[in-house]
Amino acid sequence: MKLHSIKVSTYAGYKADERPLNFIFEGKRHKIKDIIDRACEENISGGLRMRYTVKTDEGLTFKLCYDENQDQWFLEE
Repeated sequence: MKLHSIKVSTYAGYKADERPLNFIFEGKRHKIKDIIDRACEENISGGLRMRYTVKTDEGLTFKLCYDENQDQWFLEE
């Protein structure tokens, strides 16, 4: 699994970074149309990692993950 660091705009309701809205990958902005799946797992070093499978307006599917310890978003390939 290869991880790419990405910039993500998120919805922040009752907590920060509640869900992703759009992201920039390889210089292109992708607007998220649907969240197909989401999962929460605990990191070995503590903290949480949120994983999302998303579908964009273009009909493309991506796997995103937010690492709470690093406060960083990644795209999984």
